[in-house]
Amino acid sequence: MDAARKKLIKARTRLLLEHPFFGSLSLRMEPKEDPHCATAWTDGRTLAYNPTYVAGLRDEQVQGLMAHTVMHPACQHHIRRKGRDHKLWNMACDHAINWILLDAGIELPPKYLDDPAFHGLTADEIYAELHSRHGEEMKPSLSDGEGDSDGEVDWDGAEGKAGEGNDLGDGSQTGAGETGGDGQVEDGSAGDDPGDVGSEQSGDPGGSGEVRDGDQQTEGGASDESGTDEMWELALAQAAQNAREIGDLPGNLERLIGEVLNPKLDWQELLSRYISDRARDDYSWSPPNKRFLTMDVILPSLSHQKLPELVLAIDTSGSVTEPEMNQFAAEVSGILEAFDTTIHVVYCDSEVKGADTFGRCDLPLELSPEGGGGTDFRPVFSWVEQEGVDPACLVYLSDLECLNYPEQEPEYPVLWAQVGQGGKVPPFGDIMEIR
Repeated sequence: MDAARKKLIKARTRLLLEHPFFGSLSLRMEPKEDPHCATAWTDGRTLAYNPTYVAGLRDEQVQGLMAHTVMHPACQHHIRRKGRDHKLWNMACDHAINWILLDAGIELPPKYLDDPAFHGLTADEIYAELHSRHGEEMKPSLSDGEGDSDGEVDWDGAEGKAGEGNDLGDGSQTGAGETGGDGQVEDGSAGDDPGDVGSEQSGDPGGSGEVRDGDQQTEGGASDESGTDEMWELALAQAAQNAREIGDLPGNLERLIGEVLNPKLDWQELLSRYISDRARDDYSWSPPNKRFLTMDVILPSLSHQKLPELVLAIDTSGSVTEPEMNQFAAEVSGILEAFDTTIHVVYCDSEVKGADTFGRCDLPLELSPEGGGGTDFRPVFSWVEQEGVDPACLVYLSDLECLNYPEQEPEYPVLWAQVGQGGKVPPFGDIMEIR
């Protein structure tokens, strides 16, 4: 057994003893030598490592390398990229997990990515922020601790010496890769082998262990309809339960596990599904199915999707900002373009301040909110009753900072679109969080 592999096995054993949660996850993958990668990588089935890089790390940093790398599939990072930029996705995933590893007492390899501004955000949210900076002078924020360099590249793949990354000159550093003149992180030395994944998936911009796309068709690792790797979902749940039983599961890690095992749906997707489920598809004899008329067979045709009236209530007490209203209106417009319906938009603070009615030809929605007083949800429901509207559903955009709800739950479904992090739990209806 070579020295680097012995070092990894030793690190895994110490993880089991000192950090059983990460140690038990690390047992799910057998280490495999890959001298062509920059640091280490995983696709959910393999934990590959560069022996020269591993040999240059201290034992504690090797533990951090294993814990970091194994957290990628545990958080489903290997199946969630969905065509997004590989390097930005790796950076986002690193930001999402590194601060939790540090909080748990794990020491990471030098030049790890960690920006306090991203603490508590998901990899998807961090990616969106990083992507918005793409094309500008994007300089990733990394640790400013051990391993600061003078700006020269120390790592050049299998032939170079292991360890340090690059200092970009403004306090932020890159990992094992090189930095182009535009401040964007370039690939490291991965991808040199013909069997590697190639330029689309190579390099480790975070310098702590790369995540590559997994093969969801691998035996025992097929994802379900929700797009999750069932093997790792089960592994994460078991590791968390074992850690809870011995009292060794930090609070931040508990929260992350909850987000992975019980993810919040993207609110646009949830709203689309919520409305689509209530669209009425049916067959109609007028007009008949044209495909069979030439055969002198008269059969009904599938009618266009038709949605009963929809009520969109806007909390205009000041808790919902204008950008949030515009964003919500744009998303609702895009979704409802697929349906033939009438939309009633009701503006309400402590009372109904106004209402607009839109047909399909009036899309996209342009909202004209009125209000600014207190908050009371009851007037909107009274308005629906007084106007004789029988909605497919009522969607209420609010921060939910109110206790004034109708005494009786309405017969139609209600969806609360919540902005902000506070608010009270409504006595009825479903809640979707808009971030």
